[in-house]
Amino acid sequence: MEMANYSNRQIEIINAATKLINGGGIQSLTTKALSESVGFSEPALYRHFKNKTEILSAMLQFYGQRLKEKINEIINDEGNGLFKLERIVKYQFDHFSRHPAIVMVIFAEASFQNDAMLSEKVKNLMSNKKSKVEAIIKMGQLDGSIRNDIDTEQLSPIFMGTMRFTILQWRMNHYKADLNHQGVELWETMHSMFAAENMK
Repeated sequence: MEMANYSNRQIEIINAATKLINGGGIQSLTTKALSESVGFSEPALYRHFKNKTEILSAMLQFYGQRLKEKINEIINDEGNGLFKLERIVKYQFDHFSRHPAIVMVIFAEASFQNDAMLSEKVKNLMSNKKSKVEAIIKMGQLDGSIRNDIDTEQLSPIFMGTMRFTILQWRMNHYKADLNHQGVELWETMHSMFAAENMK
């Protein structure tokens, strides 16, 4: 189901679910709490989503679609590959700082191992992002902004992994730090690692 095909009521439910997770984690997302939040009965809720899994899947779909659209926008905009990597870092850290519920859902992947739908959603999110990041790195290697002495398939997990680790630490510390500031600091380190001008 594409994001554009969600009804207004489904979007309302997704937004309410996000607020519940923001407030108390995934465990706080129950159909009872959700139906109370949106102001109609649980049977009415089931007319829009079959179960909690489908709601979580919709949240992942929303995030994945927005990320895909933003990265495509970054790829198509002006600027060299290194600058585009910087834009991805700034976008993701800003987006997560404003929507920590998405972090809770994505980093709960271990809980999704027995749920094929959610596990596949998270897997697709990571796979799609990896392919886009690799495309930008290759672009940067061709335009001379990103070092070309290390293979793209080695640079992309370094880029994604350092972002993931920083965001995971933020989550484990109960979102107390300024994630945008951490993103700026992280990019300074990444720049020294990725920039062609810093090759020895």
